[in-house]
Amino acid sequence: MSSSAGETEAALLALLHLIRLMGAELVAGQHRDDVEVLVKAVETKLRSARFPAEMPNQDIVKGLDLAQARLRPILEELRARSEKAHLSDQLLLAPRPSRIH
Repeated sequence: MSSSAGETEAALLALLHLIRLMGAELVAGQHRDDVEVLVKAVETKLRSARFPAEMPNQDIVKGLDLAQARLRPILEELRARSEKAHLSDQLLLAPRPSRIH
């Protein structure tokens, strides 16, 4: 399968967008604690991807490095959003001082 650099870039951007959306769903939902599990799994599993036997090893290594570099800001953003959501949850659950004096 041959593709142009533009097609490859568009596919990569679309996949990164999907990962960002999946992570955002976790942060917005009840599974905020699972964000770190997702981040660790992505970081760990990225390098275990299977590639066609005819694909040059140099292309695989460079492609994985590129994928990791592109994923890093998304994963950092997910961590930050998750942490912010946790803080917001804690503020909402914290007892409020009485305003009656």
